[in-house]
Amino acid sequence: MTKEGAKAKFDTLNEVFSELAEYRPLELLRSQRQRTDYLLTKQARIVAMTCTHAAIARSHLVDLGFQYDNIVMEEAGQMLDVETCIPLLLQKGESDRSLSSLSSRLKRVCLIGDHHQLPPVVKNMSFS
Repeated sequence: MTKEGAKAKFDTLNEVFSELAEYRPLELLRSQRQRTDYLLTKQARIVAMTCTHAAIARSHLVDLGFQYDNIVMEEAGQMLDVETCIPLLLQKGESDRSLSSLSSRLKRVCLIGDHHQLPPVVKNMSFS
């Protein structure tokens, strides 16, 4: 076997072991809830949930240290203004020493809704 062939085999072994290292935490976590929490905080790139579920799971997600940068809310015209605030509060604020206040990682909020398909819900008559 040549030096290049041995290096290629060694690289293949390194790839296999690095892939196995990603699966190792899932073997150590016993319950489905622990595995779901691990995947949510370490692996997930996109998480979809309703505002109602976000309100129900808020304390658990904050305790996990769940962090995100962007929020997309679909059918935003159908939500009440209070409901749009709930997904914004799913992570702990980060301490900013210069301002000595709490700030969020949140960078973008995108509200999507087609007012022709589903008209906005207006609960306050002074706004209608």
